Amino acid sequence: MIIGDRAQLVEVVINLVQNAIEALDIPDNEDRRVRIDTHRYGNNSVILTVEDSGPGIISTKLNTVFDAFVTTKPRGMGLGLAICRMIVERHSGSISVAQGDPHGTAFRVILPMAN
Repeated sequence: MIIGDRAQLVEVVINLVQNAIEALDIPDNEDRRVRIDTHRYGNNSVILTVEDSGPGIISTKLNTVFDAFVTTKPRGMGLGLAICRMIVERHSGSISVAQGDPHGTAFRVILPMAN
């Protein structure tokens, strides 16, 4: 169990899942998968992972994807991940991104558990 604003945390999950689904909308991509996983992380945290099998994010852009107005989408505004980071940090958590294996993108949200 975690304590937080349900609507805001749902917004984070929806945004990450929507981004993963949009990453799969490319021609000739037969391996279309979105994996969502949650589990206990250490003694006092929960980790949520949203991973897709899309083309991934160029490694030089990984450090900037949470910045406002940065987008990898042709029609994106670049606010979704910045808002996700703000919400997660306001819940005393962290959010990170990594390249998937062998391709794709994995987002990880770590939130503290309720005492």
